[in-house]
Amino acid sequence: MNFQDLSKRFISSVISLGVLACILIFSYIGIVKWLIALFTSGLGALGIWEYCRLAKLGEKKGLTELCMVVGAVIILAFFISTFDLTFSLLPFIIAFIGLISLFLFHFDKISGAMGSIAMGVFGILYVAVPLGLILKILYLYSPCKMGHEGRIWLLYLLVVTKITDVGAYFGGRLFGNRKLAASLSPGKTVAGAIVGFFSAIVFSILFYVFGRMIPLFYLSLTESIWLGALLGFLGQVGDLGESLFKRDAEVKDSNRLPGLGGILDMLDSLLFTTPVIYFFLYVC
Repeated sequence: MNFQDLSKRFISSVISLGVLACILIFSYIGIVKWLIALFTSGLGALGIWEYCRLAKLGEKKGLTELCMVVGAVIILAFFISTFDLTFSLLPFIIAFIGLISLFLFHFDKISGAMGSIAMGVFGILYVAVPLGLILKILYLYSPCKMGHEGRIWLLYLLVVTKITDVGAYFGGRLFGNRKLAASLSPGKTVAGAIVGFFSAIVFSILFYVFGRMIPLFYLSLTESIWLGALLGFLGQVGDLGESLFKRDAEVKDSNRLPGLGGILDMLDSLLFTTPVIYFFLYVC
C-alpha cells in the first residue's frame, strides 16, 4: 500500500474544509456575499489561467488575460442573477458578449484563429460556468425547490463529490491492482473507481436519512440513490478529464501552489458534478 501523497491531500482537505466552514457560516451576511462572489470569480480567473497555460494559448499575447476577464465577469453575472429573476439572463448575455470579444480579438491574425477561439471558449465554459452555478446553488432561489436551504445543498454537492475522491483513493490503495486508465492517471484503479462510486451513493443516502430531520432540505431515497450515482460517476470523469489535459500538456499539476497543486486539480471533479445539482434544483 502506497500513501506517499496522503499528507498533500490532507493539507488540501484541511484548507478546503476551513474555506467551506467560513462560507456556510457567513455566506448570507451582506457584504460577505460579495466577498464570496469576488473570491469565486478570482478562483475562476486563476483556473482559466491554468487552463490557458495547459492549452498553450499564451502564444497570442493578451488572449489568456481576455479569457480570464470574461470568465470572471460571467461568474459575477451568475451571482447577480441570484438577486432577482429580472437578472436571470445576465450570465448568457455576458457569455455572448465574451464570445464576440474573442472574435474581435482575432481579427488581426487569421492563422490558427479557429482553434484559438474554440479553445478559449471551451476554457471559459469549462471553468466559469460550473463556478457560477455553485453560487446559484449557494444562494438558492428556485420555484422548484421553494423553502430549501442552498447552504445545505452546497454541502451535499461538496461532500458527495469529494467522498468519491476519498473512496477512490483508499479503495485503489487497499484493493486495486488493475489500472483504470494507466495512460491518464497511473494511480487510479478499477477497484478504486468502484469504491468511490459506491461511497458517493452511501453518503448521498446518509443525506437523505439526516435530511428527514432538517426542515430546509428534502431528498427522497430514490433521488438520493440516482443523484449519488451520477455524482460518483461524473466526479471521476471530471478527474480523469483534467488528467487528460495535463498529460497532453506534459505537466504533473495544473499549477504549483504549495500543498495544493493547482486550482483545476482541486476543482476538476466539481466542474462535472455541479451542473447536475443545479439542474436538479432549478428544472421543474
